[in-house]
This record gives sequence, structure tokens and C-alpha cells, in this order.
Amino acid sequence: MDTNWSVRLDPETRTLGSRAASRLRELIRDGVLAPGTRLPAEPELARRLGVSRPTLRAAVTELIGDLLLVRRRGVGTFVSAAPRPAHGLERLTGTGRDIALRGQRPGTTGLRVRHVLANPALAAALCVEPGVPVVQLTRTRTADGVPVAHCADWVPTDLLPEPGALDAFGAEESLHDRLAALGLPLRQAVTRLVPVVPDADLRDRLDLASDAPLLLLEQRHFPVAPGDRVALFSRHWYDTARIDLQLVRRG
Repeated sequence: MDTNWSVRLDPETRTLGSRAASRLRELIRDGVLAPGTRLPAEPELARRLGVSRPTLRAAVTELIGDLLLVRRRGVGTFVSAAPRPAHGLERLTGTGRDIALRGQRPGTTGLRVRHVLANPALAAALCVEPGVPVVQLTRTRTADGVPVAHCADWVPTDLLPEPGALDAFGAEESLHDRLAALGLPLRQAVTRLVPVVPDADLRDRLDLASDAPLLLLEQRHFPVAPGDRVALFSRHWYDTARIDLQLVRRG
């Protein structure tokens, strides 16, 4: 059992509060904090995690919102009796961070950045005219070295500060973070979930032994800036036999 509760370095998680929340998720997932367990007092928990008390409060608030923790007035904060999954599709984050939040090591193979012209289908998805320049990024994401998802993303070139802004995109970078750094932070995505039978290319990229269906997440992302432009269109194919995708629905 893990006796070291200290927050770990996570290159895909930007804030210390998010890393603290991620570490608490790991402790719950691994059974170190079992269902029904009362959390240590705030000063003690902050010390064990190696964070400040305000940072700890932000992390605990996040997990309460995810229904992993429940606060009982005058008693304390407890791990939910039936904890929810560590991370769900309701959060708009990159695939790498999704993997990290599940306590696994994200990785990348086969990254390719290309400049293409939008065909009619892609133009319709991006709400642009056919033939406009688009940056296409493709890569396969791994969890602890095992391929779990193949990702294809397209960004209209005219939304970038310069056409080559994504040419040096790194294999382990977060596309969401890079777009935010380029002045194009994303605020929401409209997602379509479709089961698909993998073709030969997907079977090879994901090292699949059968043609069991994959789950395709097809998403149109919209930026923070006002307007109805689609800043990013993505198609991510997940092998759900290797990665558990869950959605928290609230009434």
C-alpha cells in the first residue's frame, strides 16, 4: 500500500491544485483512502500531500464536485461510499491528461503534423469553405506503454498567429495547452460518441488482435473568444478494452 502521499510532478497538469486533486484520486482508486474513510484533518492532510491548505481546499472542492468526496457538516470530509471513476468525459481536457488522471503514464507514438486543404467533409465539420488550409495532427496515445487511443485533430490555419505555429508541436505536449498559449483557449466541445469497427490502419496503430468495435469521440471545440468559429475538430478512437471511459451525469 502506498504510504507516500506527496503530490507528484505531472507535466500535463498545470496547477498544483490539479496535481493535488489527481493525487487524491489515485489514493482513492488504489484503496489507500477506502470508501467511507474520513479524510485526515486539513493541516495533517496538507502536510502529507506537501501542499498549502488553500491548495488542498481547492483539490477537495474539485473531488466533492466529482462526487468522489462528501462533506458532512460538523463531522468531516469522507470518501464516498461508492466512489465515482477517477475521471470522466464531462471534463474538457486533453487525452494525455485524461490518462494521467487515471493514475497511468501517458505517452505518444507516431506523431505527424501536416498542412492540408479541407475536403468537403472536414470543411463541414469546421464550418469553413472547402479548400481552406488546415493543420492536421495525428498521433497514438499510450497508457503505461500500451496503445489506448488514436487521435486526429484539425485546426484552421487562419486562427493561428502564424501558419507554422504548430509545426514544432512536441510528442508529449497537450494540444489544449498549446492552443491556449497561442491565444486560442478552448471553452467547450460538442461531442458525438460512435462505436466503429476498426480498419486495418487503426488495428495496426492500436496493436489490436481483433476487429472488436472502438469508441469514436468526434468533437467540435469552440474557443473562449466570442463567436461561433470551430477552433478544433477532433476524432479520437478509444480501445475501451484497455481504457475505461465513463460519464458522470447529474440530476
